Amino acid sequence: MENGLALLCGAHIPSELIFKPIAQLAGLGQPVYVVDGDNTFRSYPIARHARDLKLDPRLALAQVQVSRAFTCYQLAEIVERLSHRAETLRCAGIVCLGLLGTLYDEDVAWPEAQRLLREVIAHLKLLAERWPVIVTVRPPSSKAQNRLGLIQLLMQRADVVRVLPLDPRYELPAQAPLRLGIGK
Repeated sequence: MENGLALLCGAHIPSELIFKPIAQLAGLGQPVYVVDGDNTFRSYPIARHARDLKLDPRLALAQVQVSRAFTCYQLAEIVERLSHRAETLRCAGIVCLGLLGTLYDEDVAWPEAQRLLREVIAHLKLLAERWPVIVTVRPPSSKAQNRLGLIQLLMQRADVVRVLPLDPRYELPAQAPLRLGIGK
């Protein structure tokens, strides 16, 4: 995998697009840092994909280091700490699951959410100079449609953007469809 910031957008992101790359990166024998902003990390798919790739699932899982963020401030702090450790960090890659999940919180003022996201993106771009960085985002709920601008901001700064089509099997009635133009 190449260095850079890759963004996956969709209401449902298939396991092979998230957990297979984690298994591949962890299979290199170096840590993979996972920042979970939407409580979506699962170890079983990593083990399954590692086996499929003829890698030792125990070794792959041992290389995965997960940090869960329950607020946007925790998320920003976790990413900032990783960025500040970049010079000494031994790593195969970084994966941010549900990066915008905490920023969709309506209790966080819109200007504050934008400011925090800009900081997070700046740190992710620094990390992406050294390692592959994979970021996943889902569309906001219909109550938080005013937060679609956060996805657009992230899309503008990503090196690669993939917007997954809506799959009726996974479409949630309370979720706004993601229909954004791609800036790159």
